[in-house]
Amino acid sequence: MKKDFGLTKTESQIMGLLWTAEDPMTFREIMDVATKEWKKTWKVQTLNTFLLGLQKMGLVGAEKGASCNLYYALCTKEQHIHNWTKKMVAECYENSFSRFVSAFIGDGKLSEEDAEELRKLL
Repeated sequence: MKKDFGLTKTESQIMGLLWTAEDPMTFREIMDVATKEWKKTWKVQTLNTFLLGLQKMGLVGAEKGASCNLYYALCTKEQHIHNWTKKMVAECYENSFSRFVSAFIGDGKLSEEDAEELRKLL
């Protein structure tokens, strides 16, 4: 299963929908997009499982409405990518920025422009 910033393709689709939504979305609204736009033939339990998983990851919030739950993103896409990157660097490179950069450039060398950009960040 290919991961997109720590998310499966379907999780990424759902988060993309919630990240671009102007207001919280109902379960039915999300299911309608999945059926009509993404051509999914999910049962209710399938979408519920994805939404619960995203809630456990801390990416989706749910609010009980009068007649249905409302779902919304708890962070922006940029915040998620930032958090995922920090976690990846911690897990894969023992929080070492130099190890991360070494892995990123491989056997090559940084261009002068990239080196200058790094100097500005530091």
